[in-house]
Amino acid sequence: MKKALLAFLLFIPFVSARSINITPYGDGYATVEIEVPVDDYATQVTLSLIGDHYEDVFVTDENGNPLEYYINGNEITVNTQDAQIVEITYTTPDLIKQEGLVWTISLSSDNPVSVILPEEASLVDMSDVPLEVEGNKITLPAGEIEVSFTLEEGTDTKSPAKENGISTKIILSLGALLLVSILGFAIWKR
Repeated sequence: MKKALLAFLLFIPFVSARSINITPYGDGYATVEIEVPVDDYATQVTLSLIGDHYEDVFVTDENGNPLEYYINGNEITVNTQDAQIVEITYTTPDLIKQEGLVWTISLSSDNPVSVILPEEASLVDMSDVPLEVEGNKITLPAGEIEVSFTLEEGTDTKSPAKENGISTKIILSLGALLLVSILGFAIWKR
């Protein structure tokens, strides 16, 4: 059985990302977007994810169609179906740390990484000379990557996933309050 499993795993290519984009937010989370080309006739691809904790994972093909996947440790295996490109998007709190006013993104990558800073961010330091700078998007070469930045006072940039979570909590709280009010009114009327 072990030999059959090993033989099967040899046919699942371990691929390298074509592009990696990281967007940090002022709440300590970052959105990671990875684009992976799919070899002809490949039915699955496996690659390493950046970080240790993955939330709000979305895996689609180049047309936005969802793809089946599973995560084992820090590796994701995607059933590619007929996809030419696999797009993986998730949020993680593992890439950003804050010291005083300075936020630092730290990671190690075998591929170049583009960091898309918030509009109100001021760049403080980078680990290497960028390969490309386009507006607030900085592309750094593969290796140990660090980008430090500050945010303007009073700006509150939260990751979209966390903003939605807070909105949902508020709506649920208001719904519960409304339900309690209706039940209280019904009991009082009796």
